[in-house]
Amino acid sequence: MKLRTLAVTVALTMSVSLYACENHADASHGHWDGSDPSAQAFDPSVDASHDWLAAAAAGPSTADLVAAREALAARLTADEDVIEIGYDADETPWALVLGGYCEADDNCVQYTRRLSLAQPVEGSDEAGPGEDLAKQRQVTQDDGLSIYPKALPNLHMAYVVIQAQVEPFRGNQPGLNGDPSVKLVQQALNAKNISTTVDGWYGNGTTAAYATWQRRLGFTGLDATGIPGPTSLTSLGQNRFVVTNRITVGSRTTFSGKAVNQRTRSMLLEAQRLFGRSITVTQGSYNAGGVSASAGTHGGGGVVDISVSGLSETQRWQLVRSLRRVGFAAWYRTPSQGPWNAHIHAVAIGDTDMSLSARNQVADYYVGKNGLANHAADNTPSAYRVAFTWWEKYN
Repeated sequence: MKLRTLAVTVALTMSVSLYACENHADASHGHWDGSDPSAQAFDPSVDASHDWLAAAAAGPSTADLVAAREALAARLTADEDVIEIGYDADETPWALVLGGYCEADDNCVQYTRRLSLAQPVEGSDEAGPGEDLAKQRQVTQDDGLSIYPKALPNLHMAYVVIQAQVEPFRGNQPGLNGDPSVKLVQQALNAKNISTTVDGWYGNGTTAAYATWQRRLGFTGLDATGIPGPTSLTSLGQNRFVVTNRITVGSRTTFSGKAVNQRTRSMLLEAQRLFGRSITVTQGSYNAGGVSASAGTHGGGGVVDISVSGLSETQRWQLVRSLRRVGFAAWYRTPSQGPWNAHIHAVAIGDTDMSLSARNQVADYYVGKNGLANHAADNTPSAYRVAFTWWEKYN
């Protein structure tokens, strides 16, 4: 059957519609609406092998795409979008829809289905994400859709982020579990013509390469430090890997009147529950140019200073332990260590918004150091130490 095809000349990133920007659900980077196809890069090294994404000379107009999406709104899931529209030989209009779903973390599928724009076909709504693939194929036979399952490898985002926060400063760490996922990132960067060694080590070279990728997507500042966020990682993985175990820091909020993000707030609330007493934050996150003694660690997300006023020495160490249990790199700071009053300094491990100086403190914590400029041994008594962890693993 000959088709008169109007194909979208971009490689669709399905998950951008779910994550508005690199790290925050409330930021302004939305997904492409068809208004400027020339502004989007079609990457043949990634997509040319998929005939359902092959680009034609002209793309459909914005009005065509909008009309197709509106007509199919009741039949599309949150992870589906129209990527192509055209006509059969009998002038019946159709839309090609790209989608994906995971039946389990280790069983993910991307597919396309061709839906009629003339009228719904009975039974076509039965093929939704999460359903058994055999049933999906059966529905395909019933309503004449085209489906192209493709099993993609899984990428454990938390493992990648942890290595991105430890290895640039502390070298390759064989004890971390992210090497297979880091290799997927490195391979994908190379496919985007951003050169880095594929060795599973998220060192300074990979950090710089990933920051290049983030800037290519239009990110700047804390969103382009080389620490992967959910949006850039999902975009990088299109047709290459499925992102699992996501870390999303959420929008900015407060805790005891100080700025934090939603992830840090949740961690503080749980640490407070474990400690059994109220926690008071004296310096929050996103405090660029704040307290000079903090050396920029509070300039990004995930970093707080906590008051120890009114607490006994034992209680102060107990609070350190509670913070560490939920995924903070936390230390009890005393006046003998620097130009500050006694307090607890805590860095939310895995926060994708953190400054690079805070990232290096996470690396220090991982190898048993104090996170200060002298990188001395952590002086926390053994009774108050816990195994290295992060919020998503604890939670």
